Amino acid sequence: MLFNHRDLKDIKHQLEYIDTAIIPVIDVDYRQQLMNIVDSYEIIQMMTLTVENQFKGRVLLAPAVQVQEDYTLPLVIGEQLKSYGMKNILFITSAASRFETQEHHVKVNTFPLEAMDIDMREELIEPQVKELMRTIISMWNK
Repeated sequence: MLFNHRDLKDIKHQLEYIDTAIIPVIDVDYRQQLMNIVDSYEIIQMMTLTVENQFKGRVLLAPAVQVQEDYTLPLVIGEQLKSYGMKNILFITSAASRFETQEHHVKVNTFPLEAMDIDMREELIEPQVKELMRTIISMWNK
């Protein structure tokens, strides 16, 4: 499920099935390396939208959270989603793990996308998407 009116309208009544929230976390520093931020954001967005589409009706894709040095906000959002009824919270980021938590965290590899055609992008991202899907399935099987 996406974070929009249509998908969220009935989510409270379907928490038995929609029990996993994916929270994209984008590490930003707008003073430098803007293209790296864009590459990271686009890769995470492509991956999470693909996973949401494959697991439609089982996962909620939350809006991306921007962080700098402090990773408190994504953790607070994760706790709020748990209070709402989500059983599993998965953070996805391209930065080294800064999460001091028991929640699941997936680090994705980023690369420059600017000059790459769409087929090559998808081919390079596909293994990471599969790994992300395996992580979610493993969460469900616990």
